[in-house]
Amino acid sequence: MAVDASQDAIANLTKTFENFGLGSLAPRIVEFYTQGYKSDTIMLLLQDTPEFKQRFAANDARVKAGMPVLSPKEYLATESTYRAILRDAGLPKGFYDDQSDFERLISGDVSATELKQRVDAAAKAVDNTDPYYRDALQNMYGLDAGMMIAHILDPEKAAPLVQKQAKAVEYGAAAARQGLTQSPVSQYEAYAGGLGTGVGAEQGMAQIASMTPGLTALAQISGDQYSQATAEEEVFGGLASAQRKRQKLVAEEEARFTGRSNVESKSLKGDTAGLF
Repeated sequence: MAVDASQDAIANLTKTFENFGLGSLAPRIVEFYTQGYKSDTIMLLLQDTPEFKQRFAANDARVKAGMPVLSPKEYLATESTYRAILRDAGLPKGFYDDQSDFERLISGDVSATELKQRVDAAAKAVDNTDPYYRDALQNMYGLDAGMMIAHILDPEKAAPLVQKQAKAVEYGAAAARQGLTQSPVSQYEAYAGGLGTGVGAEQGMAQIASMTPGLTALAQISGDQYSQATAEEEVFGGLASAQRKRQKLVAEEEARFTGRSNVESKSLKGDTAGLF
């Protein structure tokens, strides 16, 4: 009967540690029972192992900060609540969904209530975001509200997911705001990455919306081609060939109407004045 009781105790303690994510300690449990230790003592001995300390690593940080440690049960329950809050908010897979992510929150004594408040505030910020910007995020990168909430909650952690794209989205949003068509995402990423003139998205798209219709009409008269993409190449990309094409079209327009004031021609020349 003693053997059966011992086996039951080993099984119960092993199950407990498996629930902690520490099933690897099962051989140690058997070893300690073989050495004559009781369950309570074995529990204390196992808590001193590197595996246990790593699993509940936030407790060391809490001790150093003068905060009480959490029992394994409290620690796991806190992680579970965190996970539910973030999952319900629709945060993306890979963002705060494993124990290493929760370690920082527990170390900082962030309660589930506080985390919920942060998530709710981030969700509200997403709801209040410029709809053109929000739509561009969705259209260009397929980013949903959960991804945007993740970016607001932790820009540093979300950087591989969102931050490198956020600047490019400004161009897509500005284009939509001006009623322009969307250029390839790679093109906006290049401008956002510092390639070209450095003209801001809003200023540049407004410039392009102003100059493109007139220049397109002039190109048709001249049997040439001019498009929004050509304007973007000059305004954002600083391409000399695009600039020369604009100048050539304007010069041809002036040549056709030499001797009279041409308001449209002057307007076209003035659209990019001071930018280059």
